[in-house]
Amino acid sequence: MNLFLVEDERWALEELKALFKRYEPQHLVHAFENGEDALAAAKSVVPHLVLTDITMPGMDGLELLNKIGRSHPEAKGIILSVHDDFAYAQRGMQTGVTDYLLKPVRKETLYRAVDRMLARIEEESRSRSDRAEWSLLQRLLSADALERGERAAAEPQRMFMALLLLGNFASPLTWKDAGLDASDILAHFGSGLNGESECHCVTIDCRRRVLLLPADNEASALSIKTKLQILFNHMETRGILLHVSFGMKKESESLNRSFVRLGKQLEEHLRIGVPTWAAPDMKPTVPDIGEIWVKVRALQAQIKAGDMARGRDTVSRIVTWLQRKEVTQKQLTQFAIDLFYSLKFNLQSESKSRLHEDMSLLNEVINYEPITAWLTAAVFGMAGERESKEHKPKELVPVVINWIHANYQGDFSLQQFASEHHVSLGHLSRLFKSQTGYTFSDYVIGYRISKAKELLADGTSRPSEVGELVGYEDAKHFSHLFKRITGETPTAYAKRKMSE
Repeated sequence: MNLFLVEDERWALEELKALFKRYEPQHLVHAFENGEDALAAAKSVVPHLVLTDITMPGMDGLELLNKIGRSHPEAKGIILSVHDDFAYAQRGMQTGVTDYLLKPVRKETLYRAVDRMLARIEEESRSRSDRAEWSLLQRLLSADALERGERAAAEPQRMFMALLLLGNFASPLTWKDAGLDASDILAHFGSGLNGESECHCVTIDCRRRVLLLPADNEASALSIKTKLQILFNHMETRGILLHVSFGMKKESESLNRSFVRLGKQLEEHLRIGVPTWAAPDMKPTVPDIGEIWVKVRALQAQIKAGDMARGRDTVSRIVTWLQRKEVTQKQLTQFAIDLFYSLKFNLQSESKSRLHEDMSLLNEVINYEPITAWLTAAVFGMAGERESKEHKPKELVPVVINWIHANYQGDFSLQQFASEHHVSLGHLSRLFKSQTGYTFSDYVIGYRISKAKELLADGTSRPSEVGELVGYEDAKHFSHLFKRITGETPTAYAKRKMSE
């Protein structure tokens, strides 16, 4: 904040300056020997608190506060008065003066008054900021806000607008993890004490923020773009995945239309695990992935043959190939949809999974590692749902996996499955291990623990209840297995997730 000290007696002014060193460097202290100089300075520097003597030659303290209040109504004033001026000071209280102190003032009394005023200014500033941010958020998200006439008086016709996204649209990475507040971002752009009401960093959700800065000419827009690039590079240096889409809000364009346009611009360029810089004059790069369908046909043949081991390798190669081609997230999503429909058609699968839910993972990941496991599970889940009266032993492994996923909460065994499908237990056990890389028992434990982690993370179930929900009646046995696999107890895991 800017703190103005106005005192016509030089020795008294020097004493005030010495006392106010306590508030530096958090606040900026400006000292003036007369009201005229203070008023002139207020034209270029926004005063937040003005401490002024009431009796000065020329412009007195009350006149100064009155004139400053016209251009800066949020400014607070404290007047210094001698006993003879007490009635005059009381009249000043009625004209907007916030507080008064009687000379000679004790140091402790002065500090209490100033601290009280600074706290009040901060509280009122937060309240104004919250109201402004809420109003901007509504106009950003509401398509008909402009038609309702909800336009802020301080909003310039032309604005530089940037959409900042951390990680991915539904990733676990948040601004809290990045350690960057909205105020830090505004400070980076030089949004200081002058014109601060026109500069905004609006939080859309825990991953998205919208930066709104006045830019009346090309020079100011270029300056903001340069600072945005510095921020982008800084985040990349820190290893924080940041996606940026920016442009100018046109005079005839509502905030909502600008926000939607920047969102679409980002989607055209966004790639998983790679920082995105989406400028309005950039054309998206869309690589040709037609040759990937040769690998997909090989995958279909492997699924039909029940060869899970080779099928897993093929899925892994497909994902690696897509990553190397640097496909956009939009392109990757469309490929996954096409892949699923192709497999369903060729395998004659009647999968009950809903595609829009399946695709949600692509909005959560920040690297390709989970995608391989997700595609493998989805692909062989379809294979396990194929309707056939007789399965070859190799083809039964996907069916076993689906059977586990459907019955993990109960009591079952591989022997039970083998008996129902009239196959050798030993042969099926060896096939399961060779195609999944796990024994039947280890796979069941791993799947149950993964489900337990989901229940503990969302906080809907108590740690003491989760074991039974995933198929373990013995709570101690469940806790032992959970710690062996995750490295922490169910209770510790739940507490950590709730604090994130």
